[in-house]
Amino acid sequence: MNALLHKIRKLLRDLLIFFAYVLRFLLGRTKTIDQHCVCPPALKQPDPFIYSQTYLTSLGLPITWDNPDIAIFLGSTLVDPHNLQASTAYTVVARIWNSSTDAPALDIQVSFSYLSFGMGTQSNPIGTVSADVNAKGLPGCPGFAAITWTTPATLGHYCLQVLLEPADDSNWQNNMGQRNTDVTQPASPASFQFSVGNHVLPWPRTVRFQVDTYAIPPLGKCGEAKDPAQRLVRSAPPVPEGWTVTLTPAQLRVGAGEEADVAAAITPPVGFHGRMPFNVTGFDENGVVGGVTLTVEVP
Repeated sequence: MNALLHKIRKLLRDLLIFFAYVLRFLLGRTKTIDQHCVCPPALKQPDPFIYSQTYLTSLGLPITWDNPDIAIFLGSTLVDPHNLQASTAYTVVARIWNSSTDAPALDIQVSFSYLSFGMGTQSNPIGTVSADVNAKGLPGCPGFAAITWTTPATLGHYCLQVLLEPADDSNWQNNMGQRNTDVTQPASPASFQFSVGNHVLPWPRTVRFQVDTYAIPPLGKCGEAKDPAQRLVRSAPPVPEGWTVTLTPAQLRVGAGEEADVAAAITPPVGFHGRMPFNVTGFDENGVVGGVTLTVEVP
């Protein structure tokens, strides 16, 4: 009996201690700071990043799938990524940034690959190189990584992807960027076809599409004072009046391990001359699947 009473008293004491701890927590009472405590220094981490469409979309910002941080050269000449030749060796250059003002990002593994033009399609590796990027505001930021890519022999649309794989990173969500390319121009610049794949989920995914005409605003002239916030666009411009964009099908259900094609027909208004980008972004129940930027050119 005495042993049982002892266990009951111990249980009641432990419960009182627990409830007292919870009460102190709810009232906001914390441990008094020890002025003589030698605290460890704050950890300094780099944040290497590239223009990342998926990350910017997660922040609610409009994006373009023509990545400004991925460029293509033939020799030393910058070329139009929408007018590439088949079976030709090009140099793909990725521009890499670092938002940390304290820690450089050293020996970043930069992986290049390409997809057939579309969303969620199968990845084809090109290769991996390493790059160093200094802290923000110092020489060596941004840094650059380059690799040789021989375009496929099959004509069509392809999407270049660049993935940053640093040893340490304060934000792992902004390390993947994509750039649209075309191996020869399509016969009609207002007619396109792209693929939507499901190589991630073990069950079917339903993909819906959203179309806008966002493009990255131009930089101001050097020395011109301008508030950077003025270049931050919070919402993407819709399809302009007079334009017609038709996607067939308008919504797609793709089985596990499968791909399906979507046809896009874009009709400009009468009298239009120039270039107009159209961003087509696919979404499923989990978020962004991917996207393409289709550019209509009328001489």
